[in-house]
Amino acid sequence: MDERPAAIDRPGTPDWDLLVDELELLSETDPHACVARSVGALELARALDDEDAEMRLSCLTAYAHHVLADDAAALAAAARTETLARERGDLVWQSRAAVCRALVHHEIGDLDTAIDLLTQALALRRAAGDDAGTASVLNSLGTVYTGMAQLAPQAAQVLTQARRLWLAAGDPDHAAMALTNLAMTFVVTSRRLQQENPRGALSAVRHALKIARQAVDEADATGMGRVAIDARLAVVGAHMVGGDLEAAGEALEATRVMLARFPTSRQQIALAGFRGRWLVRSGRLDEAVLELCDGLDRCEAIGRPAERLEMLAALVDAHEGRGDLAAALRTLRELHLATTQQHERAADRRADLLSSRLELERIEQSAAAERRRAAALEEHNARLEHDATHDALTGLANRRALDTALADWVASRAERFACALIDVDHFKRVNDRWSHQVGNQVLARIGALLTGTLRASDRAARYGGEEFVLLLDGVDALSAAEVCERLRDTVRDHSWHDLVPGGGITVSIGVAQHHAHETVPDLLGRADSALYRAKAAGRDRVRSAP
Repeated sequence: MDERPAAIDRPGTPDWDLLVDELELLSETDPHACVARSVGALELARALDDEDAEMRLSCLTAYAHHVLADDAAALAAAARTETLARERGDLVWQSRAAVCRALVHHEIGDLDTAIDLLTQALALRRAAGDDAGTASVLNSLGTVYTGMAQLAPQAAQVLTQARRLWLAAGDPDHAAMALTNLAMTFVVTSRRLQQENPRGALSAVRHALKIARQAVDEADATGMGRVAIDARLAVVGAHMVGGDLEAAGEALEATRVMLARFPTSRQQIALAGFRGRWLVRSGRLDEAVLELCDGLDRCEAIGRPAERLEMLAALVDAHEGRGDLAAALRTLRELHLATTQQHERAADRRADLLSSRLELERIEQSAAAERRRAAALEEHNARLEHDATHDALTGLANRRALDTALADWVASRAERFACALIDVDHFKRVNDRWSHQVGNQVLARIGALLTGTLRASDRAARYGGEEFVLLLDGVDALSAAEVCERLRDTVRDHSWHDLVPGGGITVSIGVAQHHAHETVPDLLGRADSALYRAKAAGRDRVRSAP
């Protein structure tokens, strides 16, 4: 509990924005603490049913798990973020979740999937109109492309786009970071070209050096220490490829001084690797061995297998240069073992990832099937409820629903209302002359006419046989009679020739306004008496109860 941020310990609803900012910082600087703190925060968000908070916290947890190489947990948390973001229509957090998944796949060498996910994330950011976010995804895509020789031109292109977007958004800090990554892309490209195209490598390294120096100036100007260090390492790399060891040494010293002010484990390892290789090429082999061994210890301490392989390869060269072939052979064997182990770990991670993905797909399919079953059951229950309260022929409320509605209106409505009984005139003649089927069609059409005539607050029901009941909301006796007259005219004037050729349909209506404290039977009785008088007066009439 002591490790949970203050934002969680406050009474009431937490300050989620503050907590998200804290965890965002921890996801980069102390992923272990980020994961530990997020556990309680996620539990609280779920307990409060705050899906927005859960979405953001899950994403940051996913990033922290990725840094810790816990691929399955990273993907599960990212998938939860993506689900919540999709349900909420939040394109930005959908994109962030996709980027996290891409980083996991990139880490284990599944570059095709990583690029696909980053492309999806890019489309989401663009759809959201988020230029800064688009630049961030482009920057990630550029770093992935940098590691793929065939995509080096695309790497430079997307990193340049990222820089332009950040500059347009008034964000020189991140623009300097994109420029630094662009410089490193040209360093990597020039290193690849050294063997097959020395002249092309020299041209690329000059361009890399120019960009790296500009990145140093921009990072220094914005005060971004870590970016400034990376930019200086790009300068070192460019000088090393260009063969200017003296300039490389000066850049290394400048980097060491700055790194002492802004220390990070990743950059200390990078500096040790660069300096170790520089010492080997400068012939200072004893110093190179010490520098590389120190770097290897750092790699071992924080788990950086890729950098460890590079240092072991440089250490082999250092031992060979010193003439210590036994040490060189031991280191070469260690390099071979480490390479094999890394491949095995990558294979294991891919297998775990596949297993996790299959399990996640199984869970998602099961959840989808459960949702379909729940929806079908809900639809079935709604249909049963509708069938239980509605007349199958006319679609109006049935006698059961009418009794419930009448009891409710009489018991709870302070406003005035009226009850009208409607009877189809000479309906037996319709059945006898044109058939019961035609009679049913007549009843169904009258039901449709009632539905189209009444207000939303009124109720219509089939009372039984050829009788219908209307509940007219908020009317006095005069208004109720006027409504019934209009309805009677509507039925009489309707074209019935398709059902009863040469004939017509009329209705008789008895209407009674509800009296205070009047019971349902008394109200229906008065309406029925009025209906009787309407039929006795010759039918096609409306009569009001006293």
